[in-house]
Amino acid sequence: MAISLPAAPSLRLRWRWPQFSLASFRAAAKTAAAMPLGVQQLKRQRTSTLLSLAGVTASLLVIFAQLGVERAVYDSAVRIHQAVVTDLVLVPYGFKSLQLNADVPVAMTDVVSANSSVAQVLPVWFGVMSLKSADMPVARRLAWYAIDVERPAINVPGLADNLYKLRVTRRILFDRDSRPYFGDLATQAQSGKEVPVTGPPDNRGVLREMFVVGTVAIGPNVVNDGAIIMSEGSMDELLGEWYSDRPAFMGIRLAPGTNTAEVAQQLNRDLSGRGEVITRDEFEARERRYWSRETPVGYITDLGFIMGLMIGMVFIYYAQYQIIRFYLPEYAILKSLGYDWWFFLCMIGQIGAAIITPAYIVAFTLARIVYGIAEASIHLGMTMGLREMVVSLLASIIMTVVSSLFAIRRLWKVDPIMLFE
Repeated sequence: MAISLPAAPSLRLRWRWPQFSLASFRAAAKTAAAMPLGVQQLKRQRTSTLLSLAGVTASLLVIFAQLGVERAVYDSAVRIHQAVVTDLVLVPYGFKSLQLNADVPVAMTDVVSANSSVAQVLPVWFGVMSLKSADMPVARRLAWYAIDVERPAINVPGLADNLYKLRVTRRILFDRDSRPYFGDLATQAQSGKEVPVTGPPDNRGVLREMFVVGTVAIGPNVVNDGAIIMSEGSMDELLGEWYSDRPAFMGIRLAPGTNTAEVAQQLNRDLSGRGEVITRDEFEARERRYWSRETPVGYITDLGFIMGLMIGMVFIYYAQYQIIRFYLPEYAILKSLGYDWWFFLCMIGQIGAAIITPAYIVAFTLARIVYGIAEASIHLGMTMGLREMVVSLLASIIMTVVSSLFAIRRLWKVDPIMLFE
């Protein structure tokens, strides 16, 4: 009778993905913290450590820069939106951005005003023009906003104090936060003088003359170097009366105690697709969404963020892999002594943390300098905020965790039997 013997057990040990246990992870982390092997190994591998530190610092600096540019672009695009003084806004149907130069039919004013909950309808006109002063070598592009002086729909710093000056036609308020291409125009306007400037040419090719009589604070955006505010009467005289029938949007002021959502629904039914009533928050959100999804800015900043993240992972993984390769026999001994998968993961993560911590501090310091230099040039409000710090910190953690998971796969090949081969 044939007797079959069980197969001899393999002498080689294999690791498998462990089941997560908080107690096991906590014990392994405590042991790894008491034995800072990763930090000591980094000190001995100075070349790979310095290279990884420089690479991770550069990747974090890229991430900081992308986040700063993204925030500056989006915030600069919605400054007028945030200055609207009403809860509801009438915009063209399917509104995406003011930069698309869509307009609301002025006849919609009668439809909106017919609602008993509507107290006032406040139009705002928007466009782009060139402006040149005496000390400017060439004209520069800026945005212009026209308002009803008696019923302004927006409120930006400096407007209330200078609003009465706009009652005289051809008088404008200059944006003192504009880029420095306009020379000392803001300084002259703040001194109380009427500063003559020239705008776009008329149909005969003659440059239109305007007078800067004060300043406001709006700020430039990506496409415009600054802004001016004028009255509806000045707009008609300078640019043409046909603009009066084409406001960019209208603020809708409601009677006290009115339900904003219900009124918006009623007005949208009455407009029947000839316009759209949205809240001020939605007005701002759509502008941000346009710059994020329908312009190259959003894709470029997102791509830069992802590339910075991937580059950081590669440099951290490089340092971890070099250490594992150099100390492979030592890891085999630790494995034979019974140290589990969680211990090695914590130790490898310790290597990543030792790289990412100084890299984050250096990148944060350099990023503040870069932000200051960039803001002095572009005037988009590029500042270091809590969002940039938190997102960059989360990116650093992701770099460390992901690179550690990839690096620990190298330890799957570690076997104590290799010490006797």
